[in-house]
Amino acid sequence: MNLIFDPSDRPVDSVLHTTDLSEASERAFDHALAIAIRVAGRLTILHARGKTTDDWGDFPSVRSKLGRWKAAGTMEGLDERVRQCSITKVEAGERDPIAASRRYLERHPADMLVTATTGRSGLSRIFKSSTAERLARETRLMSLFVPASGRGFVDGDTGEVTLRRILLPVDPATDPRPAMLRAVRSAAFLENPSLEITLLHVTDGGEARIAEVPELPYCRWNVVQQSGSVVDRILELADDIQADAIYMSTTWAKAGFGRVEGGVTERVLA
Repeated sequence: MNLIFDPSDRPVDSVLHTTDLSEASERAFDHALAIAIRVAGRLTILHARGKTTDDWGDFPSVRSKLGRWKAAGTMEGLDERVRQCSITKVEAGERDPIAASRRYLERHPADMLVTATTGRSGLSRIFKSSTAERLARETRLMSLFVPASGRGFVDGDTGEVTLRRILLPVDPATDPRPAMLRAVRSAAFLENPSLEITLLHVTDGGEARIAEVPELPYCRWNVVQQSGSVVDRILELADDIQADAIYMSTTWAKAGFGRVEGGVTERVLA
């Protein structure tokens, strides 16, 4: 299995951040803004309210956030990076964030979706899938889910990115190369690239098919093979290695009543 990597490639050019103006969305906004600035890309902050207005007071303040990050002094050349970055706030006419996102993307394609998630389980997951999952499933974009609590990899006070340790579960039925490529390209988000990527193979006792990995000066690869429940092993190892992010390739199983568990990605997200 060959993985072609071009270090000149940017991981993303345009980022769509959907917000419900909650505290959880504020954490996701921090990640979306930090990513867009570091790749000199385009960031759209989209809120579905059901009406449009010129009053942006409820939206997260980009200027205030950037002022705090500049004062912290953790990002070299921040002013120049901001000048190269395009940031737009959009208040959609639809109340449904799924419909609003799809309509916006029809006219303005994006590379990445950044959204908050609280994780859902039990009865709440039986009767209603999360908005974050539905957004990812419907838009089919590379998606970054930022948890409402727990670890993230962007410090909201300083803008510092600490994306160092990445866990990448390998599913024999899914091509791992897209996730591997996204993982190594994450180096573009760091001031001093240094990645440690752990490939996790969960098997039923048989021998795992080990994916070939590129030799990169800023990337160290670990390979771990375990047996048991796939979701449990992913979550346990993520905690053990203090992973900053979990990268997964997914086919997004169709949601529906009675399909509570969904695929591995949905269960890890929950």
